Amino acid sequence: MVLARALMGDPPILLLDEPTAAMDIQSEAALIGRLKAVLEGRTLIVITHRTSLLDLVDRVIVIDSGKVVADGPKGQFIRRQATGSGA
Repeated sequence: MVLARALMGDPPILLLDEPTAAMDIQSEAALIGRLKAVLEGRTLIVITHRTSLLDLVDRVIVIDSGKVVADGPKGQFIRRQATGSGA
């Protein structure tokens, strides 16, 4: 698994592009749980369409057609989505 090899190198920054795209819900939940433990003290940049991966981040940046349409703390982003007033 590429992710396991990347983590073995103990990188300070980890960039994941759709890391759970081919996973079912249970596998994705297991991966998120394991990542939470190994990401302590690291910077994670995740590119995804799955909102479940928001559990791993502190900040959300949404890019649409090459333009930033939302940028801020995860909680703020989630509140805007819940009220329908955000990207």
